[in-house]
Amino acid sequence: MSLRFSSESEGAKSTQGSFRNESESSSILKDVIFLRLPEVKAVTGLSKTTLYTLIREKSFPAPVQVGPRAVAWVRSEVKQWAANRVLASRTAVYVASGKRMPHSVRPAPKTSSRRSA
Repeated sequence: MSLRFSSESEGAKSTQGSFRNESESSSILKDVIFLRLPEVKAVTGLSKTTLYTLIREKSFPAPVQVGPRAVAWVRSEVKQWAANRVLASRTAVYVASGKRMPHSVRPAPKTSSRRSA
C-alpha cells in the first residue's frame, strides 16, 4: 500500500507541499505507531494529570492530533522517554549522591587470584 500526502488537489502536477516520492513517504510512515492515553498510562505508570503536567513542562512528548477530538502519542517517542528515565535513574542518583548502589545494580566485585589466610 502506498501512502501519498499532498496539500493540493489530486490533479495538480506540482510537488510543493507533498512528499518527494511514494517510497520515501512509506519509509517515514511505516514506523509510526500511535498510543492512546490508557496505553501511555500503562507504559509509563503515570496518571493523566502527571502526564499533562510533564507535557506542559516539556518533560514528556506532546501528543499528536489524530482527529477533531482525539490525540495520541508516537510510540517510539514514549519508549525513548522511558529509556531515558531508566538511564537517569540508574546513573545520576548513585553517582551524584555518592550512595552505595543496591546489590541488584552493583557490578560484581573483582576477585584476586590470591587467597587470604
